[in-house]
Amino acid sequence: MIKDSKFVCFIALVVTLVGCQAQAATPFALTIPPTTEVAVAQQLSTAVPTADLSTFTPTPSATPTDTPTPSRTPTRTPTATETVTPSATITETSVPGPTSTPLDGSATDENGDLPPTWTPPPENPDVFINDHYRLSRPIADGGVNWVDRTYPYGGTAGGRLQVHHGVEFVNPRGTPILAAGDGSVVHAGNDSGTQYGPYTSYYGNVVVIQHDFQSPEGLPVFSLYGHMDSIEVETGQRVERGARLGYVGASGIAQGPHLHFEIRVGNAFDFGATRNPELWIRPFGRFGTLAGRVTDATGSVLRDVTLQVRSTDIRRSAFSYADDTVNGDTVFDENFTLGDLPANYYEVTVSDNGRVRFQETVYVYPNRTTWIDVTLRP
Repeated sequence: MIKDSKFVCFIALVVTLVGCQAQAATPFALTIPPTTEVAVAQQLSTAVPTADLSTFTPTPSATPTDTPTPSRTPTRTPTATETVTPSATITETSVPGPTSTPLDGSATDENGDLPPTWTPPPENPDVFINDHYRLSRPIADGGVNWVDRTYPYGGTAGGRLQVHHGVEFVNPRGTPILAAGDGSVVHAGNDSGTQYGPYTSYYGNVVVIQHDFQSPEGLPVFSLYGHMDSIEVETGQRVERGARLGYVGASGIAQGPHLHFEIRVGNAFDFGATRNPELWIRPFGRFGTLAGRVTDATGSVLRDVTLQVRSTDIRRSAFSYADDTVNGDTVFDENFTLGDLPANYYEVTVSDNGRVRFQETVYVYPNRTTWIDVTLRP
């Protein structure tokens, strides 16, 4: 059935989805082969256009890294009398990043066999939501334009870190950063005198853009680019999508060079006004996004739940938002999102001490968000 005022649609029955395959074997009746580290390395063949994003279907511009060094924010906020020290003292073990399959289907598994290709089901409006992909990727061609999965929006890196209000694009120092959409620069410079985070000097060199469009509820939308090495735009300047803003660095509270990217709605200065950027950035061509809500049998939202999402080709983890300091979208009301998924059937599982509390198969459609409701069994 269709979720009325928020245009959010519930997941169709697994039987319906799997039954839509065109004389192909049921994907999850088979033993899924071990995950292989097969990277996507197809470069953008042309510059990002300045046309309407409704027709923009980019392709991945670089390979996801398996050992990123994303931003690591402290697990507590210093008091006003404390001296903030960059997080170089934080030591942690990197979690492997996502794996994926080349778009041409030429990759083989560990046995040398081509992975199966499943026939997609017919269009199913019951799992579609009213997307608002208005922005493009903020890293220039040749850089890593994949969202780092070790510390996603709303995540805590396994409880070790502060709840994350943005996403990371891990790249070498000096990688060009691009405007994700047309708009006006409302801040370009260090945040030592203007607070954008929980305290000043949090993002270091930072650019904030107010975009020309509004959110579905009619509020202004801002993108924030943090930890930059240097900045090439000025406050008050007009920029177009794809304009170079500056370069990747590690200024502010950052461990290793990367771009910290946020979306804020309503108030550019409000650290609590963030939304999940993966619901605003258009997926790569033939890739999609999975989003939904994780609740218990009474309908209560569950925090920091780990979901295993796997196809015959890849296996990834998603995490429900750890607390209410980050927001679900006002249109979708999601509490987890997993982007950059190649279109395919996926088995979504939540287990607790070896006991399966939820398991369902869903087809992730390309170039859009597919919705699933995850209700954990008692």
